Amino acid sequence: MSHSQLFRKLAHTIRVVRYCQQHNISTSEGWERISAIEDMISVRKTKRRDFLADLGKLTLVGGSIGLGSGYVHRALAARPSIDAKIAIVGAGLAGLACGYELQQKGRGIQATLYEASDRTGGRCYSLGGVFPGQVAERGGEFIDNLHKTMLGYVKEFKLQLEDLSKEPGDVFYYFNNQRYTESAVVDEFRSFVNVMRNDLRQIKQPTANNFTESERILDFTNLQDYLDSRGAGNLIKNVLKSAYTAEYGRELDEQSCINFLLFINADKRSNFRPFGVFSDERYHVIGGNQQIAEGLKNRLSGQIKYGKKLIAVRKDSSGKVELFFNDSTIEKFDAVVFAIPFSTLREVDLQGLQLPEWKLTAINNLVYGTHSKLMVGFNGRPWSTLGSNGNAYADLPFIQDTWETNPSKASAIRAVLTNYTGGNLGAGLKPKNIRKETANFIKDLNLIFPGAENSAVRIKDNQYLAHLENWLINPLSKGSYTCNQPGYFTTIAGNEGTPVDNLYFAGEHTNSFYEWQGFMEGAANSGIDAAKQIIRNFRRK
Repeated sequence: MSHSQLFRKLAHTIRVVRYCQQHNISTSEGWERISAIEDMISVRKTKRRDFLADLGKLTLVGGSIGLGSGYVHRALAARPSIDAKIAIVGAGLAGLACGYELQQKGRGIQATLYEASDRTGGRCYSLGGVFPGQVAERGGEFIDNLHKTMLGYVKEFKLQLEDLSKEPGDVFYYFNNQRYTESAVVDEFRSFVNVMRNDLRQIKQPTANNFTESERILDFTNLQDYLDSRGAGNLIKNVLKSAYTAEYGRELDEQSCINFLLFINADKRSNFRPFGVFSDERYHVIGGNQQIAEGLKNRLSGQIKYGKKLIAVRKDSSGKVELFFNDSTIEKFDAVVFAIPFSTLREVDLQGLQLPEWKLTAINNLVYGTHSKLMVGFNGRPWSTLGSNGNAYADLPFIQDTWETNPSKASAIRAVLTNYTGGNLGAGLKPKNIRKETANFIKDLNLIFPGAENSAVRIKDNQYLAHLENWLINPLSKGSYTCNQPGYFTTIAGNEGTPVDNLYFAGEHTNSFYEWQGFMEGAANSGIDAAKQIIRNFRRK
Protein backbone atom coordinates (compact mmCIF):
# COMPACT_ATOMS: atom_id res chain seq x y z
CA MET A 1 0.00 0.00 0.00
CA SER A 2 1.16 3.53 -0.65
CA HIS A 3 0.85 7.12 0.53
CA SER A 4 0.77 8.51 -3.00
CA GLN A 5 -0.87 7.56 -6.27
CA LEU A 6 2.54 7.38 -7.89
CA PHE A 7 3.85 4.79 -5.46
CA ARG A 8 0.69 2.77 -6.03
CA LYS A 9 1.47 2.89 -9.73
CA LEU A 10 5.03 1.76 -9.08
CA ALA A 11 3.68 -1.14 -7.03
CA HIS A 12 1.57 -2.13 -10.01
CA THR A 13 4.53 -1.82 -12.38
CA ILE A 14 6.80 -3.98 -10.23
CA ARG A 15 4.18 -6.68 -9.88
CA VAL A 16 3.66 -6.65 -13.62
CA VAL A 17 7.37 -7.45 -13.82
CA ARG A 18 6.94 -10.44 -11.51
CA TYR A 19 3.90 -11.62 -13.45
CA CYS A 20 5.85 -11.57 -16.71
CA GLN A 21 8.78 -13.38 -15.12
CA GLN A 22 6.63 -16.03 -13.48
CA HIS A 23 4.84 -16.80 -16.75
CA ASN A 24 7.93 -16.42 -18.95
CA ILE A 25 6.21 -14.03 -21.35
CA SER A 26 7.20 -10.78 -23.03
CA THR A 27 6.38 -7.42 -21.49
CA SER A 28 3.85 -6.62 -24.21
CA GLU A 29 2.05 -9.94 -23.75
CA GLY A 30 2.09 -9.41 -20.01
CA TRP A 31 0.40 -6.03 -20.40
CA GLU A 32 -2.29 -7.58 -22.62
CA ARG A 33 -3.05 -10.35 -20.14
CA ILE A 34 -3.11 -8.00 -17.17
CA SER A 35 -5.37 -5.52 -18.94
CA ALA A 36 -7.81 -8.33 -19.66
CA ILE A 37 -7.74 -9.47 -16.02
CA GLU A 38 -8.23 -5.92 -14.76
CA ASP A 39 -11.18 -5.41 -17.11
CA MET A 40 -12.76 -8.60 -15.80
CA ILE A 41 -12.26 -7.54 -12.18
CA SER A 42 -13.61 -4.08 -12.97
CA VAL A 43 -16.82 -5.60 -14.34
CA ARG A 44 -17.22 -7.77 -11.25
CA LYS A 45 -16.63 -4.82 -8.95
CA THR A 46 -18.98 -2.56 -10.89
CA LYS A 47 -21.84 -5.06 -10.65
CA ARG A 48 -21.31 -5.41 -6.91
CA ARG A 49 -21.00 -1.67 -6.46
CA ASP A 50 -24.15 -0.93 -8.42
CA PHE A 51 -26.08 -3.32 -6.21
CA LEU A 52 -24.71 -1.81 -3.02
CA ALA A 53 -25.21 1.71 -4.33
CA ASP A 54 -28.88 0.91 -4.81
CA LEU A 55 -29.01 0.12 -1.13
CA GLY A 56 -27.66 3.59 -0.44
CA LYS A 57 -24.56 2.36 1.34
CA LEU A 58 -22.20 5.09 0.26
CA THR A 59 -22.11 7.86 -2.33
CA LEU A 60 -19.00 8.33 -4.41
CA VAL A 61 -18.02 10.78 -7.09
CA GLY A 62 -16.71 8.63 -9.94
CA GLY A 63 -18.11 5.31 -8.69
CA SER A 64 -19.76 3.63 -5.72
CA ILE A 65 -18.66 0.98 -3.29
CA GLY A 66 -20.29 -0.82 -0.45
CA LEU A 67 -18.32 -1.38 2.70
CA GLY A 68 -18.36 -2.83 6.12
CA SER A 69 -16.00 -1.48 8.72
CA GLY A 70 -14.30 -3.74 11.16
CA TYR A 71 -15.11 -1.06 13.72
CA VAL A 72 -18.65 0.11 12.93
CA HIS A 73 -20.29 1.24 16.17
CA ARG A 74 -23.68 -0.29 16.93
CA ALA A 75 -25.95 -0.34 19.92
CA LEU A 76 -24.56 -2.92 22.32
CA ALA A 77 -26.11 -4.81 25.16
CA ALA A 78 -25.24 -3.19 28.50
CA ARG A 79 -21.97 -4.44 29.91
CA PRO A 80 -20.70 -4.14 33.48
CA SER A 81 -19.53 -0.62 34.24
CA ILE A 82 -15.78 0.02 34.47
CA ASP A 83 -14.65 2.51 37.10
CA ALA A 84 -11.49 3.94 35.55
CA LYS A 85 -10.05 7.34 34.79
CA ILE A 86 -8.13 7.34 31.50
CA ALA A 87 -5.99 10.02 29.85
CA ILE A 88 -5.37 10.10 26.11
CA VAL A 89 -2.42 12.30 25.21
CA GLY A 90 -2.95 13.63 21.70
CA ALA A 91 -6.14 14.30 19.73
CA GLY A 92 -5.02 13.20 16.29
CA LEU A 93 -6.85 10.37 14.55
CA ALA A 94 -5.40 7.78 16.95
CA GLY A 95 -6.41 9.66 20.08
CA LEU A 96 -9.86 10.49 18.73
CA ALA A 97 -10.51 6.91 17.64
CA CYS A 98 -9.39 5.67 21.05
CA GLY A 99 -11.65 8.10 22.87
CA TYR A 100 -14.62 7.21 20.69
CA GLU A 101 -14.11 3.48 21.16
CA LEU A 102 -13.89 3.90 24.94
CA GLN A 103 -17.05 6.01 24.90
CA GLN A 104 -18.95 3.42 22.87
CA LYS A 105 -17.76 0.24 24.55
CA GLY A 106 -16.14 1.21 27.84
CA ARG A 107 -19.20 1.90 29.96
CA GLY A 108 -18.21 3.84 33.06
CA ILE A 109 -14.76 4.80 31.81
CA GLN A 110 -13.92 8.48 32.18
CA ALA A 111 -11.63 9.36 29.27
CA THR A 112 -10.14 12.80 28.69
CA LEU A 113 -8.08 13.81 25.65
CA TYR A 114 -5.22 16.28 26.08
CA GLU A 115 -4.17 18.11 22.93
CA ALA A 116 -1.15 20.43 22.77
CA SER A 117 -2.51 22.49 19.86
CA ASP A 118 -5.79 24.33 19.39
CA ARG A 119 -7.36 21.77 17.02
CA THR A 120 -7.94 18.05 16.56
CA GLY A 121 -6.80 15.79 13.73
CA GLY A 122 -3.01 15.96 13.98
CA ARG A 123 -1.55 15.15 10.58
CA CYS A 124 -5.04 14.72 9.14
CA TYR A 125 -5.27 18.40 8.27
CA SER A 126 -7.23 19.73 5.30
CA LEU A 127 -6.61 23.01 3.50
CA GLY A 128 -9.69 24.94 2.42
CA GLY A 129 -10.10 28.54 1.36
CA VAL A 130 -6.85 28.77 -0.60
CA PHE A 131 -7.78 27.19 -3.93
CA PRO A 132 -11.24 28.37 -5.04
CA GLY A 133 -13.76 25.53 -5.02
CA GLN A 134 -11.19 22.91 -4.02
CA VAL A 135 -9.76 21.41 -0.84
CA ALA A 136 -6.21 20.09 -0.59
CA GLU A 137 -4.55 18.05 2.17
CA ARG A 138 -1.63 19.33 4.22
CA GLY A 139 -1.11 15.82 5.57
CA GLY A 140 -2.75 12.42 5.06
CA GLU A 141 -4.53 12.35 1.71
CA PHE A 142 -5.40 8.90 0.36
CA ILE A 143 -7.77 6.23 1.65
CA ASP A 144 -7.37 2.73 0.22
CA ASN A 145 -10.29 0.51 -0.66
CA LEU A 146 -9.06 -1.85 2.08
CA HIS A 147 -9.01 0.85 4.78
CA LYS A 148 -12.18 -0.42 6.40
CA THR A 149 -12.03 1.73 9.53
CA MET A 150 -11.61 5.00 7.65
CA LEU A 151 -14.31 3.99 5.18
CA GLY A 152 -16.51 3.09 8.14
CA TYR A 153 -16.12 6.61 9.50
CA VAL A 154 -16.93 8.01 6.05
CA LYS A 155 -20.17 6.06 6.13
CA GLU A 156 -20.98 6.92 9.74
CA PHE A 157 -20.45 10.66 9.24
CA LYS A 158 -22.25 10.63 5.87
CA LEU A 159 -19.31 11.97 3.89
CA GLN A 160 -18.62 11.68 0.17
CA LEU A 161 -15.57 10.26 -1.57
CA GLU A 162 -13.96 10.98 -4.90
CA ASP A 163 -12.59 7.95 -6.73
CA LEU A 164 -9.13 8.90 -7.95
CA SER A 165 -8.69 5.71 -9.94
CA LYS A 166 -11.24 7.01 -12.44
CA GLU A 167 -9.01 9.86 -13.59
CA PRO A 168 -7.78 9.32 -17.19
CA GLY A 169 -4.22 9.79 -18.34
CA ASP A 170 -0.77 8.26 -17.96
CA VAL A 171 2.00 8.49 -15.42
CA PHE A 172 5.03 10.33 -16.78
CA TYR A 173 8.52 9.04 -15.92
CA TYR A 174 11.10 11.79 -16.47
CA PHE A 175 14.71 10.76 -15.86
CA ASN A 176 18.08 11.61 -17.35
CA ASN A 177 16.48 14.60 -19.12
CA GLN A 178 14.00 12.49 -21.06
CA ARG A 179 10.63 10.83 -20.70
CA TYR A 180 10.44 7.03 -20.38
CA THR A 181 7.46 4.80 -21.02
CA GLU A 182 6.27 2.44 -18.32
CA SER A 183 7.24 -0.48 -20.56
CA ALA A 184 10.85 0.73 -20.53
CA VAL A 185 10.79 0.72 -16.74
CA VAL A 186 9.29 -2.78 -16.70
CA ASP A 187 11.89 -4.13 -19.13
CA GLU A 188 14.81 -2.92 -17.02
CA PHE A 189 13.19 -4.15 -13.83
CA ARG A 190 12.81 -7.67 -15.19
CA SER A 191 16.50 -8.47 -15.15
CA PHE A 192 16.88 -6.94 -11.69
CA VAL A 193 14.08 -9.05 -10.21
CA ASN A 194 16.03 -12.16 -11.22
CA VAL A 195 19.02 -10.91 -9.21
CA MET A 196 16.84 -10.41 -6.12
CA ARG A 197 15.29 -13.87 -6.06
CA ASN A 198 17.70 -15.35 -3.53
CA ASP A 199 17.19 -12.40 -1.17
CA LEU A 200 13.43 -12.61 -1.51
CA ARG A 201 13.50 -16.28 -0.49
CA GLN A 202 15.35 -15.42 2.73
CA ILE A 203 12.76 -12.98 4.05
CA LYS A 204 9.57 -13.80 5.94
CA GLN A 205 8.14 -11.22 8.36
CA PRO A 206 11.02 -10.18 10.62
CA THR A 207 10.35 -8.37 13.90
CA ALA A 208 12.54 -7.38 16.83
CA ASN A 209 11.55 -10.58 18.60
CA ASN A 210 11.61 -12.97 15.66
CA PHE A 211 14.23 -12.81 12.93
CA THR A 212 16.94 -14.88 11.27
CA GLU A 213 20.58 -13.94 10.78
CA SER A 214 19.97 -13.49 7.05
CA GLU A 215 17.13 -11.09 7.80
CA ARG A 216 19.30 -9.17 10.27
CA ILE A 217 22.06 -8.72 7.69
CA LEU A 218 19.61 -7.49 5.07
CA ASP A 219 17.88 -5.26 7.61
CA PHE A 220 21.12 -3.40 8.33
CA THR A 221 21.85 -3.02 4.62
CA ASN A 222 20.59 0.33 3.40
CA LEU A 223 18.65 0.51 0.16
CA GLN A 224 21.29 2.50 -1.73
CA ASP A 225 24.01 -0.05 -0.94
CA TYR A 226 21.65 -2.87 -1.82
CA LEU A 227 20.86 -1.49 -5.27
CA ASP A 228 24.54 -0.80 -5.96
CA SER A 229 25.72 -4.22 -4.77
CA ARG A 230 23.06 -6.07 -6.78
CA GLY A 231 23.86 -4.24 -10.01
CA ALA A 232 20.60 -2.35 -10.50
CA GLY A 233 20.47 -0.44 -13.80
CA ASN A 234 20.73 3.33 -13.88
CA LEU A 235 17.08 3.88 -14.81
CA ILE A 236 15.81 1.59 -12.07
CA LYS A 237 18.03 3.23 -9.46
CA ASN A 238 16.75 6.65 -10.47
CA VAL A 239 13.11 5.54 -10.42
CA LEU A 240 13.49 3.88 -7.02
CA LYS A 241 15.37 6.86 -5.60
CA SER A 242 12.55 9.22 -6.52
CA ALA A 243 9.84 6.75 -5.52
CA TYR A 244 11.26 5.66 -2.17
CA THR A 245 12.54 9.06 -1.12
CA ALA A 246 9.13 10.57 -1.82
CA GLU A 247 7.19 7.64 -0.34
CA TYR A 248 9.07 7.15 2.93
CA GLY A 249 10.63 10.58 3.30
CA ARG A 250 14.30 9.69 3.72
CA GLU A 251 17.27 9.24 1.40
CA LEU A 252 17.94 5.68 0.23
CA ASP A 253 20.95 5.28 2.52
CA GLU A 254 18.61 5.95 5.47
CA GLN A 255 16.16 3.15 4.61
CA SER A 256 16.41 -0.58 5.25
CA CYS A 257 16.47 -2.61 2.05
CA ILE A 258 14.03 -5.03 3.69
CA ASN A 259 11.32 -2.42 3.23
CA PHE A 260 11.94 -2.60 -0.52
CA LEU A 261 12.17 -6.40 -0.61
CA LEU A 262 8.93 -6.83 1.32
CA PHE A 263 7.31 -4.37 -1.07
CA ILE A 264 8.39 -6.55 -3.99
CA ASN A 265 7.09 -9.59 -2.11
CA ALA A 266 3.65 -8.01 -1.72
CA ASP A 267 2.12 -11.09 -0.13
CA LYS A 268 4.55 -10.72 2.79
CA ARG A 269 4.05 -6.96 3.16
CA SER A 270 0.36 -7.12 3.94
CA ASN A 271 -2.22 -9.71 4.87
CA PHE A 272 -4.99 -7.61 3.35
CA ARG A 273 -4.46 -7.75 -0.44
CA PRO A 274 -7.08 -10.11 -1.91
CA PHE A 275 -6.44 -9.21 -5.55
CA GLY A 276 -2.65 -8.81 -5.42
CA VAL A 277 -1.50 -6.60 -8.30
CA PHE A 278 -5.01 -5.72 -9.29
CA SER A 279 -6.45 -4.23 -6.08
CA ASP A 280 -5.43 -0.80 -4.87
CA GLU A 281 -7.98 1.89 -5.51
CA ARG A 282 -7.67 5.33 -4.03
CA TYR A 283 -10.20 7.63 -2.41
CA HIS A 284 -10.24 11.08 -0.90
CA VAL A 285 -12.99 12.71 1.16
CA ILE A 286 -14.66 15.50 -0.80
CA GLY A 287 -14.38 18.61 1.33
CA GLY A 288 -11.32 17.26 3.12
CA ASN A 289 -10.28 14.24 5.17
CA GLN A 290 -10.31 16.42 8.27
CA GLN A 291 -14.08 15.99 8.32
CA ILE A 292 -13.45 12.53 9.75
CA ALA A 293 -11.51 14.04 12.64
CA GLU A 294 -14.28 16.63 13.07
CA GLY A 295 -16.88 13.88 13.18
CA LEU A 296 -15.00 12.06 15.91
CA LYS A 297 -14.41 15.30 17.82
CA ASN A 298 -18.13 16.07 17.78
CA ARG A 299 -18.83 12.65 19.31
CA LEU A 300 -16.45 13.52 22.18
CA SER A 301 -18.00 16.80 23.25
CA GLY A 302 -16.58 18.02 26.57
CA GLN A 303 -13.85 15.37 26.65
CA ILE A 304 -11.07 17.28 24.87
CA LYS A 305 -8.76 19.83 26.49
CA TYR A 306 -6.63 22.03 24.22
CA GLY A 307 -3.30 23.76 24.77
CA LYS A 308 -2.15 20.95 27.07
CA LYS A 309 1.40 19.96 26.17
CA LEU A 310 2.80 17.04 28.15
CA ILE A 311 6.08 17.81 29.94
CA ALA A 312 6.69 14.82 32.22
CA VAL A 313 5.15 11.55 33.40
CA ARG A 314 5.70 9.48 36.52
CA LYS A 315 3.96 6.86 38.64
CA ASP A 316 3.00 7.20 42.29
CA SER A 317 3.40 4.48 44.90
CA SER A 318 0.01 2.97 44.03
CA GLY A 319 0.85 2.67 40.33
CA LYS A 320 -1.36 5.51 39.16
CA VAL A 321 0.06 7.69 36.39
CA GLU A 322 0.74 11.38 36.97
CA LEU A 323 0.85 13.74 34.00
CA PHE A 324 2.63 17.10 34.20
CA PHE A 325 1.53 19.72 31.66
CA ASN A 326 3.01 22.95 30.35
CA ASP A 327 0.46 25.05 32.26
CA SER A 328 1.83 23.67 35.58
CA THR A 329 -1.19 21.44 36.14
CA ILE A 330 -0.77 17.85 37.36
CA GLU A 331 -3.41 15.17 36.87
CA LYS A 332 -3.57 11.52 37.95
CA PHE A 333 -5.02 8.55 36.05
CA ASP A 334 -5.55 4.81 36.25
CA ALA A 335 -4.09 4.42 32.75
CA VAL A 336 -2.68 6.62 29.99
CA VAL A 337 -2.66 6.29 26.20
CA PHE A 338 0.25 8.08 24.53
CA ALA A 339 -1.20 8.94 21.12
CA ILE A 340 1.55 11.29 19.96
CA PRO A 341 4.52 10.56 17.67
CA PHE A 342 7.61 9.06 19.26
CA SER A 343 9.49 12.03 17.76
CA THR A 344 7.76 14.23 20.35
CA LEU A 345 7.18 11.63 23.09
CA ARG A 346 10.95 11.26 23.48
CA GLU A 347 11.10 14.93 24.46
CA VAL A 348 8.84 14.22 27.45
CA ASP A 349 10.52 13.34 30.76
CA LEU A 350 9.69 9.64 31.09
CA GLN A 351 12.31 8.71 33.69
CA GLY A 352 9.70 8.28 36.40
CA LEU A 353 8.11 5.42 34.45
CA GLN A 354 11.16 3.12 34.40
CA LEU A 355 10.21 1.80 30.98
CA PRO A 356 11.88 -1.42 29.79
CA GLU A 357 14.81 -1.10 27.41
CA TRP A 358 12.93 -2.54 24.42
CA LYS A 359 10.28 0.18 24.71
CA LEU A 360 12.84 2.95 25.15
CA THR A 361 14.68 1.67 22.08
CA ALA A 362 11.51 2.04 20.03
CA ILE A 363 10.65 5.48 21.41
CA ASN A 364 14.15 6.90 21.08
CA ASN A 365 15.17 5.41 17.74
CA LEU A 366 12.11 5.28 15.50
CA VAL A 367 12.73 7.45 12.43
CA TYR A 368 10.23 9.74 10.71
CA GLY A 369 10.13 10.97 7.13
CA THR A 370 10.98 14.55 6.25
CA HIS A 371 8.14 15.22 3.82
CA SER A 372 6.91 18.49 2.43
CA LYS A 373 3.84 19.07 0.29
CA LEU A 374 3.80 22.00 -2.11
CA MET A 375 0.34 22.55 -3.60
CA VAL A 376 0.02 24.90 -6.56
CA GLY A 377 -3.06 26.28 -8.30
CA PHE A 378 -3.46 26.20 -12.09
CA ASN A 379 -5.87 27.70 -14.61
CA GLY A 380 -6.99 24.33 -15.88
CA ARG A 381 -5.09 21.06 -16.36
CA PRO A 382 -2.17 21.60 -18.74
CA TRP A 383 -0.93 18.03 -18.12
CA SER A 384 -4.15 16.50 -19.47
CA THR A 385 -3.59 17.93 -22.96
CA LEU A 386 -0.29 16.01 -22.96
CA GLY A 387 -1.97 12.72 -22.05
CA SER A 388 -1.11 12.74 -18.34
CA ASN A 389 -3.28 12.70 -15.23
CA GLY A 390 -0.76 14.89 -13.42
CA ASN A 391 1.16 11.98 -11.93
CA ALA A 392 4.89 12.08 -12.52
CA TYR A 393 8.14 10.67 -11.16
CA ALA A 394 11.32 12.61 -11.87
CA ASP A 395 14.95 13.03 -10.87
CA LEU A 396 14.84 16.80 -11.24
CA PRO A 397 16.30 19.09 -8.55
CA PHE A 398 12.89 20.11 -7.21
CA ILE A 399 10.55 17.27 -8.22
CA GLN A 400 10.29 13.66 -7.05
CA ASP A 401 6.57 12.89 -7.23
CA THR A 402 3.53 14.89 -8.38
CA TRP A 403 -0.20 14.26 -8.56
CA GLU A 404 -3.41 16.18 -9.07
CA THR A 405 -5.29 16.90 -5.85
CA ASN A 406 -9.10 16.94 -5.54
CA PRO A 407 -9.60 16.25 -9.28
CA SER A 408 -13.36 15.80 -9.00
CA LYS A 409 -13.64 19.51 -8.23
CA ALA A 410 -11.23 20.61 -10.96
CA SER A 411 -12.46 22.15 -14.20
CA ALA A 412 -11.29 23.70 -17.44
CA ILE A 413 -10.32 26.80 -15.48
CA ARG A 414 -8.97 25.42 -12.19
CA ALA A 415 -6.85 22.58 -10.82
CA VAL A 416 -4.37 21.86 -8.03
CA LEU A 417 -1.13 19.93 -8.42
CA THR A 418 0.78 18.56 -5.43
CA ASN A 419 4.57 18.28 -5.41
CA TYR A 420 5.40 15.60 -2.83
CA THR A 421 9.00 15.56 -1.64
CA GLY A 422 11.01 13.75 1.00
CA GLY A 423 14.60 13.27 2.09
CA ASN A 424 16.94 16.23 1.90
CA LEU A 425 14.72 18.04 -0.61
CA GLY A 426 11.60 17.75 1.54
CA ALA A 427 13.46 18.71 4.70
CA GLY A 428 14.93 21.83 3.10
CA LEU A 429 11.77 23.42 1.69
CA LYS A 430 10.87 26.56 3.66
CA PRO A 431 7.28 27.86 3.82
CA LYS A 432 8.58 31.39 4.45
CA ASN A 433 10.32 31.19 1.05
CA ILE A 434 7.27 29.84 -0.77
CA ARG A 435 7.65 32.22 -3.70
CA LYS A 436 11.12 30.90 -4.48
CA GLU A 437 10.21 27.26 -3.75
CA THR A 438 7.20 27.46 -6.07
CA ALA A 439 9.20 29.12 -8.85
CA ASN A 440 11.79 26.32 -8.66
CA PHE A 441 9.05 23.71 -8.86
CA ILE A 442 7.29 25.38 -11.82
CA LYS A 443 10.58 25.61 -13.73
CA ASP A 444 11.17 21.87 -13.34
CA LEU A 445 7.52 21.02 -13.99
CA ASN A 446 7.72 22.73 -17.35
CA LEU A 447 10.29 20.12 -18.43
CA ILE A 448 7.83 17.31 -17.71
CA PHE A 449 4.72 19.11 -18.90
CA PRO A 450 5.82 21.73 -21.46
CA GLY A 451 3.73 24.88 -21.20
CA ALA A 452 2.58 24.20 -17.62
CA GLU A 453 4.23 27.39 -16.36
CA ASN A 454 1.82 29.46 -18.43
CA SER A 455 -1.15 27.97 -16.56
CA ALA A 456 0.11 28.52 -13.01
CA VAL A 457 -2.18 30.95 -11.17
CA ARG A 458 -0.69 34.29 -10.20
CA ILE A 459 -2.15 36.45 -7.44
CA LYS A 460 -1.16 39.79 -5.91
CA ASP A 461 2.42 40.98 -6.44
CA ASN A 462 2.69 38.35 -9.18
CA GLN A 463 3.05 35.56 -6.60
CA TYR A 464 1.95 32.01 -7.32
CA LEU A 465 -1.20 30.66 -5.71
CA ALA A 466 0.42 28.00 -3.54
CA HIS A 467 0.71 26.48 -0.08
CA LEU A 468 3.74 24.69 1.38
CA GLU A 469 3.54 22.33 4.36
CA ASN A 470 6.79 21.03 5.87
CA TRP A 471 6.06 18.43 8.57
CA LEU A 472 9.63 18.30 9.83
CA ILE A 473 9.43 21.84 11.20
CA ASN A 474 6.05 21.29 12.86
CA PRO A 475 6.92 21.16 16.60
CA LEU A 476 4.09 18.72 17.34
CA SER A 477 5.12 16.14 14.73
CA LYS A 478 8.79 16.77 13.87
CA GLY A 479 8.36 14.58 10.82
CA SER A 480 5.70 13.12 8.57
CA TYR A 481 5.24 9.42 9.33
CA THR A 482 7.28 6.30 10.08
CA CYS A 483 10.27 5.50 7.89
CA ASN A 484 11.92 2.10 8.31
CA GLN A 485 15.61 2.83 8.79
CA PRO A 486 18.44 0.26 8.61
CA GLY A 487 18.04 -2.01 11.63
CA TYR A 488 14.38 -1.14 12.17
CA PHE A 489 12.95 -4.59 11.51
CA THR A 490 15.22 -6.51 13.89
CA THR A 491 15.46 -3.94 16.71
CA ILE A 492 12.11 -2.07 16.79
CA ALA A 493 9.38 -3.69 14.66
CA GLY A 494 6.55 -5.10 16.75
CA ASN A 495 7.47 -3.25 19.95
CA GLU A 496 6.05 0.17 19.10
CA GLY A 497 2.47 -0.51 20.13
CA THR A 498 3.03 -3.05 22.90
CA PRO A 499 1.65 -1.70 26.21
CA VAL A 500 3.67 -1.54 29.41
CA ASP A 501 1.40 -2.26 32.37
CA ASN A 502 -1.13 0.61 32.44
CA LEU A 503 0.70 2.60 29.76
CA TYR A 504 -0.65 2.27 26.23
CA PHE A 505 0.62 3.54 22.89
CA ALA A 506 -1.26 4.62 19.77
CA GLY A 507 -0.55 6.38 16.48
CA GLU A 508 0.30 5.30 12.94
CA HIS A 509 3.79 4.41 14.16
CA THR A 510 2.44 1.83 16.60
CA ASN A 511 0.41 -0.06 14.02
CA SER A 512 2.34 -3.00 12.61
CA PHE A 513 4.44 -2.57 9.47
CA TYR A 514 2.60 -5.66 8.26
CA GLU A 515 -0.73 -3.88 8.65
CA TRP A 516 -1.20 -0.11 8.13
CA GLN A 517 1.78 1.64 9.68
CA GLY A 518 2.20 5.13 8.24
CA PHE A 519 -1.44 5.49 7.15
CA MET A 520 -4.49 7.22 8.59
CA GLU A 521 -5.98 3.73 8.77
CA GLY A 522 -3.09 2.62 10.96
CA ALA A 523 -3.59 5.61 13.26
CA ALA A 524 -7.30 4.95 13.70
CA ASN A 525 -6.84 1.20 14.19
CA SER A 526 -4.11 1.74 16.77
CA GLY A 527 -6.38 3.97 18.84
CA ILE A 528 -9.18 1.43 18.69
CA ASP A 529 -6.77 -1.37 19.62
CA ALA A 530 -5.52 0.61 22.64
CA ALA A 531 -9.11 1.17 23.78
CA LYS A 532 -9.89 -2.53 23.46
CA GLN A 533 -6.80 -3.42 25.48
CA ILE A 534 -7.84 -1.01 28.24
CA ILE A 535 -11.40 -2.33 28.37
CA ARG A 536 -10.21 -5.93 28.44
CA ASN A 537 -7.59 -5.32 31.13
CA PHE A 538 -9.85 -3.32 33.45
CA ARG A 539 -12.67 -5.85 33.18
CA ARG A 540 -10.27 -8.46 34.55
CA LYS A 541 -9.68 -6.42 37.70
